[in-house]
Amino acid sequence: MIEHRSHQQDAQTVLTREVGGDERVSEAVVAAVTAASNVDPAEMAPLAESVDPDALDALFADRYDGTPRADGTARFGFFDYEVVVTDASEVTVRGGR
Repeated sequence: MIEHRSHQQDAQTVLTREVGGDERVSEAVVAAVTAASNVDPAEMAPLAESVDPDALDALFADRYDGTPRADGTARFGFFDYEVVVTDASEVTVRGGR
């Protein structure tokens, strides 16, 4: 189950979304920003203009021996939001249009 939590903080939209089991981190980022902005993904600039989606997915992929990565954080801007990916399990977006 993918959980969404959303609230206002200092006049900014804050949304936190879990990354689904079979979902790539890059897909979860686009889904989280779509949910926060209420904008169709087709109307957004491609994620690749902000961060390399393949590199983002690789950063949080399982280790070569199959064990999951237990820690790590990536922070970048996308579609006027600050995006924070934590431990390949959660995407938080702040800011917005």
